[in-house]
Amino acid sequence: MFSRRSIAVLALVVSGCGGASRVGGAADETRVLTLMNPIGDRQEVTVFADEVARLSGGDLRIRVVASPHLGATDFEAAAIADVRRGRADLGLAGSRAFAGSVRALHAPLLIDSYALEERVLAGELTRPMLDELRPLGLAGLGILPGPIRRPVGLKGRLLAPGDFRGAAIGEQQSPVAQATLRALGAQAVPLSVTRDEAGLAGLETSMMALDAGGYDVAGSHVAANVDLWPRPFVVFANADAFDGLTDDERRVLRAAAGSAVPRIAALHRRTDAEVAGNVCRRGRMTFDVATAADLRRLRSAVEPVYRDLGHDPATRAALESIAGLKRQMAEPAAALPACAGDASPRAPARTRLDGTWEMETRRSAAAPEYLDENWGHWVFVFDRGRFAITQENATSCTWGYGTYTVDGSKATWRFADGGGQAPNGAQNKPGEQFTYRLSVFRDTVTLGPATGAISPVNFRAEPWRRLGPPAPEKLSRRCPAPASALAE
Repeated sequence: MFSRRSIAVLALVVSGCGGASRVGGAADETRVLTLMNPIGDRQEVTVFADEVARLSGGDLRIRVVASPHLGATDFEAAAIADVRRGRADLGLAGSRAFAGSVRALHAPLLIDSYALEERVLAGELTRPMLDELRPLGLAGLGILPGPIRRPVGLKGRLLAPGDFRGAAIGEQQSPVAQATLRALGAQAVPLSVTRDEAGLAGLETSMMALDAGGYDVAGSHVAANVDLWPRPFVVFANADAFDGLTDDERRVLRAAAGSAVPRIAALHRRTDAEVAGNVCRRGRMTFDVATAADLRRLRSAVEPVYRDLGHDPATRAALESIAGLKRQMAEPAAALPACAGDASPRAPARTRLDGTWEMETRRSAAAPEYLDENWGHWVFVFDRGRFAITQENATSCTWGYGTYTVDGSKATWRFADGGGQAPNGAQNKPGEQFTYRLSVFRDTVTLGPATGAISPVNFRAEPWRRLGPPAPEKLSRRCPAPASALAE
């Protein structure tokens, strides 16, 4: 139901973990490759898998399997080792988990916009980085964009070098991040994706992870314009498995990694803007803006990291190439939208949206994510500024509720909470706000996207049919919204 969260895998259900398989008859054979995913989020890998299927005409498909090391501190290194041992055909891991010239992608404050990240990863600059994987028993296929990571202060702001001095800052097993934090005078604390952050002064993280981890607690801060580094993903194959593919199959895998780059970069841009809006509306986190002087001091403080990286000729060459692209593009650094504070919808009198409505959608309506939580049987109850929604199918049953306004042909919903049986963790979250173009004709509601607003397609995939006046009892009995959802 959430518009951007963990994205479900495009997959064929076959048995086993490692080893390429073929399914189908001689006329329509499909090769299925397993890909080990070391993290819970599947945004990048799903787009890659979609591109593989598209470019191969369905002859080559990806089945994603979860790494057994999810939750360990060294979860990415362990997944790399498993693919090297042949426990899966393909894998992906954050580029932070590799040595060599790929470290240039994490140089502090260097890649500071999605436009620059896309340009770097779509060109030939990454080819030497991928070639360095061969001695590890791996074949590099491509590098996919990742979200930009920023300093998040759990107890105060993290803008200038003095804010970091002596602070315990969480990071996820990145040697470059560790060196950067040491240069800033902080203590780098390795984190897994599930470790408790108690005792930390802050962490380096993305907006998506900030939202998923609930880091916007009372008194917390995010540095809205301090772009530490992106978190790209390297897609790789077991070298023997890759060599066993046909020439066409190898070309498809590499081409799919390249064609996925702009799609994923656009996804992360949208995600940052959406999450920033949700966090802002919840009102618990302060959005800090570093001054030009703050940024200069940060860049000066991390110079030792560049000197260390430059000791390796290949890494130094990559750093110089990225810096040259950055000067050439002159792209403004990515910054979170300003947070103007909460502007909650006011509870109005009755509107033409008031009533109980239902909608039926198929899995195809949940493209491109295909999340179970985004399709099925929907019931919507709208009543004088408050709403509740339930969605259910065989594998998922979710609820959400909040407040809404109707202004002419525009309807805006603000979620107060969501929950239920959500296999992908894609239930609605407090602070989410969606806006739609609204058309009500007799007993039918039709929603459309609103210009400049977030208008997830899962709620507007089909027209709604009126069931009658507002009736909470019509909501799913399997996963009902809280009784207080529609209370005054």
